[in-house]
Amino acid sequence: MTSRTYSHFFNSFSPIAGGPGKETNVPDEDLTRVETAALFILMAEAGPVPNARLTNHHRCGLKKPSREKLERLKLIEVERPSGRLMLMLGDEGWVRCRSQLEGGSPPPGAGAVGGALYAVLQLWGRFLAAQRSSLQEFVSASNAPAPTVAPARKPAAVEQDVEERVRAAYRTIAHRAGDLVSLADLRDLVSDLAPAEVDAALRRLNRRRGVALVPEANQKTLDARTRAAAVVIGDQPKHSISVEAS
Repeated sequence: MTSRTYSHFFNSFSPIAGGPGKETNVPDEDLTRVETAALFILMAEAGPVPNARLTNHHRCGLKKPSREKLERLKLIEVERPSGRLMLMLGDEGWVRCRSQLEGGSPPPGAGAVGGALYAVLQLWGRFLAAQRSSLQEFVSASNAPAPTVAPARKPAAVEQDVEERVRAAYRTIAHRAGDLVSLADLRDLVSDLAPAEVDAALRRLNRRRGVALVPEANQKTLDARTRAAAVVIGDQPKHSISVEAS
C-alpha cells in the first residue's frame, strides 16, 4: 500500500483515537483524518520526511496546529536543520500505527474501498503477529534499497563477511574493547552495505557472547540521524553497540 493510498484511505474515515492493541502512554485523543494519514505516511517513509514532501508529494497538508498536536502527543518528532522542517514518526506513533493493524471493523463511512483496504491492514497485522516481527522491522526491511548484484556466494560466507565488517568498523571507532559506539557512526563506515544486511548482522552479533546492543537511556537527546540508525530488537530500538575483547 502506497503512502498516497493511506492519505486517500483515511480521508474517508471519521476521526479515531488510540485504538485497540498495544498499550500506549499517549492519552486517548481523537485525531483528524489528515493527522492519521500523516502518521501512516511517516511510518511508510521510515525516516525523516521534509514537511514540503508530505504536502506536495503525498498530498497531505499537515497544518501547524495539527503538527504541534502530534508532537505534543509524542506521535511525531519535529526538527529544523538549517531552517528546513523535518518530520519523523515518534515511538508512540509506531505504537499508534500498530494498533490500527489490530483494529476491528472499518469505521463508519469507509465505503467498499475503505473496507477492502482495512482488510489488508488487518491481514498485515496478522502476518506480523505470525512472523513475530515488529512493525518497525517490517517497514525498515521493506524500504531497504536493493543490494547491488554480485557474483553468487554462499549465504554463510556473506553473513560472516558482513559481521566482520561491522566488527572492524567498531574497532576503528572504539578507543578500547567494551566501549559503547554509536550505530550512526558505525553505519557511516559500512555505508556501502545494504542497511538490511547490517541490521541482520547486528541482530546476529547481539546473540554472541561479549556483544551488547543497548538503547539510549536519555531518549530526549536523540536526533533524527541517531534514531534512523537504530536497529530494532524485540520492539525496542537500539542505538549503541559494545564489543568485548575476544
